[in-house]
Amino acid sequence: MDLSAMEQYWVWLSSVEGIGPKRFYQLIATYGDARSVWDNADDAQIKEILGPGTRKKLREARDERYFFSIFNRLEKLGMRAVTRESEGYPALLQEIYDPPPVLYALGEGNLDSERAIAIVGSRRCTRDGQRAAREIAETLAREDVTIVSGMAYGVDAAAHEGALIGMGRTVAVLGCGADVIYPKEHEELYHRILDNGGSVISEYVPGTLPKPGNFPARNRIISGMCQGAMIVEGAEKSGAMITMNLAAEQNRDCFAVPGSIYSSLSAAPNRMIVEGAIPVLSGWDVLEHYRWAARPDARVSAPKAKVQLDPEDDQIVKPLLEQELSFDELANLVDFPVAKLNSHLTMLELRGIIVKVPGGMYRAYL
Repeated sequence: MDLSAMEQYWVWLSSVEGIGPKRFYQLIATYGDARSVWDNADDAQIKEILGPGTRKKLREARDERYFFSIFNRLEKLGMRAVTRESEGYPALLQEIYDPPPVLYALGEGNLDSERAIAIVGSRRCTRDGQRAAREIAETLAREDVTIVSGMAYGVDAAAHEGALIGMGRTVAVLGCGADVIYPKEHEELYHRILDNGGSVISEYVPGTLPKPGNFPARNRIISGMCQGAMIVEGAEKSGAMITMNLAAEQNRDCFAVPGSIYSSLSAAPNRMIVEGAIPVLSGWDVLEHYRWAARPDARVSAPKAKVQLDPEDDQIVKPLLEQELSFDELANLVDFPVAKLNSHLTMLELRGIIVKVPGGMYRAYL
C-alpha cells in the first residue's frame, strides 16, 4: 500500500474516534491539511471545532506508535486505505455533500467504475423480490456493470449473488469495519465477493463493530458511488428508502421495480414510480437507459427449437415458470412420489430446462 505522507496523515486524522466527515473537513479547512492538524493538536482554535472528549482523543492519537500501528494493521489485514487524495477514489463519490475522507477496502477491484448501479431493498423481501434483484443484477453484471449494495439480508444479498452468477464485479459497503463480517450468516458471500474480483469497503476503521447509526451514513456511499440506484422492494419508511432519497439528493438516476399495489413491500418502489422514478422490468431497462448495451432483438435471433415435454414434466415445469418453488412445494403440487419427482428434476436440470437457485429453490426457463 503506497500512500504519500499527506495521505497517511489523512488516514491518521480520519481514524481518530469522534472525528467524522463534518469535523474532518472543518479541521482541514481551518488548518490547510491533516499534517497541520497534527502539528497544532493543542491549538486553542480546535476548541471551536471539537468537544473536550474528542480533543483528548486527538491528543492521544498524536503519537508515532499509534500512527504507525494504523498502517501495520492495514498491512496485516491486506486492506487498502483509499483517501480523497488517492488515485482510485470513486470520482462520483467526490461529488456528494459529505464524501468519506477515507475508504478502507478489501479486494483488488476497481472502486472507480464507469458503470455502477446500486441495488437496494427490503431485508424481508418476497421470493419474487429476491429473484428480481438477482436476475437484474446478473443481466447488468454480464454487461460489465458493477453492482453496489450493502450485503444485508434479502435484496442486498440477492443483488450480490446475481452479480457473481453473471461473472461480474460487486462491491459491498458495510456499516462496520471492512474486516467485520456482518451479518455473520453472510460469511460465505463475503468471501465469494472477494474471491471473484469484488471489494468490501467501509469508511469505518478496521475492527469497528456495527451500530444502528452507521447504516444510514453508509447508505450515502452506496448511492454516491453509482450513476443510479434501484429499489426492488421496501416499505415507504425503510432503510432502502433512505438510500433512494439520498440518491435523489445526489442527483443520481432513480430506478424502481414495480410490484403489487396490495403489498406493503411494493409501497416504496410503486410510490417512487408515481413520483418519476424509472420503472425496471429487467436489467435491459437500465442498460438501454444509459446506452450501455442493446437489448437482444428476438425478431432477428435464431429461432428457438420448441421444447418437448411429456405430461408429467409439464406438470413440474409450468408452476416453475411462474415462480421459484422448493422441492416440498413442488411435491405438494404434482403429488409425485419423492423418488419419482427427484428423477424428473434431475433429467430436467440436465436438459437445461430448470435450474436450482440459492436457497434450494427451483425455477424453469423455456
